[in-house]
Amino acid sequence: MKRLFTKKIKSPWYGIVWIMIWTAALIGLVGSGKFTSQECVGLFIVWVIMVGITVYQLVLYVRLPDRARKQDPSRLTVPALNAPCPCGSGKKYKRCCGSAQR
Repeated sequence: MKRLFTKKIKSPWYGIVWIMIWTAALIGLVGSGKFTSQECVGLFIVWVIMVGITVYQLVLYVRLPDRARKQDPSRLTVPALNAPCPCGSGKKYKRCCGSAQR
C-alpha cells in the first residue's frame, strides 16, 4: 500500500511544534478581525485538517517500533547461493552457511 503522506517526522517534538505554529496562526488571523465569520470557519477547517495530518503522522511514528518488533524473523532475506557468505568467511554462501540449511 502506498503511503499517502510521505513527509517523515524526525521526532515527536517536530509535529508538536507545527501544531503550535498552526494554532498561533489561526488565533492571530481570527483575532485580527479582518475576516467574516464564514472565512473564520474556513480557516478553522484548514487548521483541523493540518492538525489531523500531523497527529496521524505522530501516531505512525509512535507505532513504527511496534510493527518492526512484530516482524516475522523468517522473512529475512537470504543471499543468493553463489553470493559471498555474509558471515565473512570468504566462501560462497552455498558452501558455508547455506549448506547447513539444506
